Amino acid sequence: VAQAMGGGHPGQGGVGQPVPAVPHFTGRTAEAAALAARLTTPPAAGLEDHRPLTVLVSGAPGIGKSALAQHVARLVRDAFPAGQLLVRMTRADGEPRTADEVAAEVALALRESGEGRALLILDDVVDADQVRPLLPPVCADGPEPAVVVTSRMGLGGLIATHGGWVQRLTAFTDAESYALLLATLGAERVEAEPRAARRLAALCGHFPAALRILTARLLTRPGLRLADAVDWLGDDPLARLTLTDSPDHSVTGLFDRALDRLDPRLSEAFARLAQGPPELLADRGPEDEGPVPEAVREQLADAGLLEDGPPGPYRIHDLLRAHVRRTARIRDRRTEKV
Repeated sequence: VAQAMGGGHPGQGGVGQPVPAVPHFTGRTAEAAALAARLTTPPAAGLEDHRPLTVLVSGAPGIGKSALAQHVARLVRDAFPAGQLLVRMTRADGEPRTADEVAAEVALALRESGEGRALLILDDVVDADQVRPLLPPVCADGPEPAVVVTSRMGLGGLIATHGGWVQRLTAFTDAESYALLLATLGAERVEAEPRAARRLAALCGHFPAALRILTARLLTRPGLRLADAVDWLGDDPLARLTLTDSPDHSVTGLFDRALDRLDPRLSEAFARLAQGPPELLADRGPEDEGPVPEAVREQLADAGLLEDGPPGPYRIHDLLRAHVRRTARIRDRRTEKV
């Protein structure tokens, strides 16, 4: 029987629930296959005593890291007869849990697990120091578990010291976005207006969290034509990509929580980048640091807030750029009134 810690809600503890299924999981075919293969391929001959396998799934907030980890965990559950432990590394208020606190729960869960190997998912890790003491996990008897870490951070230092494999996620492709709309809204509704469906996906920037919020809203309005939804969403995507009965489920809230984790100096630098044209993210050579130093841009990329280019080596997702610019305008107006 698969086990989970904190499976009901971020920040909750306790053991006894299976890794939850991801409704209408679509896309990520190559990533899911690669991750499943990494977790289930036996070690090479003579390497049975190597350190436990660690896989890092990283990427921007809302890009689908937890969904991929949970989906793959269910795909490979037969390879882990001792069970699967899902550990939420942040509380409901976004505060990180301590490594000592989590270690105690992991040790207890492993002692109560069955025979064979277990799979441990450390979800939403804030930094390497939070997870480093958990690797390798405390394991009283039997083989040590495989570990999947999901994080917005690149955690290069963790990979350098503990080894492992990295799966970094980016936005959906056009085809993956369309497949998600088909799976959630139904083929009859989407295929009746395929051009409008693709336009909606583009307005969401092919961003999985945005698409999930959009489809939830459209499911509550079954009579709304997708073409009309294009105009409705296009008027103000940031405001529309919010669940009115659950304001925490919003693109703006997601971005705000991610930005709140930044050091204030990084947050200021990111705002400067977002205000400028895309060329400001391009590599200008060693003699020209540009408006924001290369080292700072690397830190922002590591935090999942800058994506691989073009143009240049970095870019900001359109929705995130729009959010930062809107936040700056609101702040400036408030300042003018004071």
